[in-house]
Amino acid sequence: MVKRPSKLERRRAILAAARKVFTQRGYAATRMADVAAAAGAGKGTLYEHFRSKEDLFSTLVLTVLRESLEALAAGAGLSADPERALREVIRECVRMALIDNLDLYRLFFDFWGGSEGHRMETRTALREAAAGFRAMVGGVLRQGQTAGVFRAEIDPEAFGYAFIASIDGMSLQLVILGEQVDLEAYTTYLQDFWLAAARAAEPLEGASILKEPTGRSEGGAS
Repeated sequence: MVKRPSKLERRRAILAAARKVFTQRGYAATRMADVAAAAGAGKGTLYEHFRSKEDLFSTLVLTVLRESLEALAAGAGLSADPERALREVIRECVRMALIDNLDLYRLFFDFWGGSEGHRMETRTALREAAAGFRAMVGGVLRQGQTAGVFRAEIDPEAFGYAFIASIDGMSLQLVILGEQVDLEAYTTYLQDFWLAAARAAEPLEGASILKEPTGRSEGGAS
């Protein structure tokens, strides 16, 4: 006898299907019927789990954010060395946001251009998840302040806001510039930049985060 999927398994399958459909079609063009077909379910089943397309998309984003935060808390920023811990957190945030989940960033621009109603509803739900990432970064800074490695006058909450903004801002640049951006170089730059900001004022090397264009000869452009 074939075992029927549990309610939780069905919900996860719907979210996985929704992510694929949203990525292929964009938020605005996706219909609940499209997601139902991709999930192998009826529209009625979707509405048993999610009251609207907005609720479905918001739940998808929040689920990914919470799972990413749990993974970050478990695997990064745990080093006893505050500087190493900050580097680990920065690298993991770049990977999670700009590599593993860049598709959701692109969709979010589409979503945010919609009605004020669902934007307000989702904004409220996102605050808690976003605060978790800021608290993670701020906690690593606080660890370094306690150890006397980072400057005591830095506000950990403001530091967390500024760092997350540097991740969010690059998501837009990736949408515009695409493969021109060297994320490995950007990760290193962020690590050096935020460590220098946390420590005493130090000069930063002006390394480019854009990849060298292809098709050039050894002597330069033809």
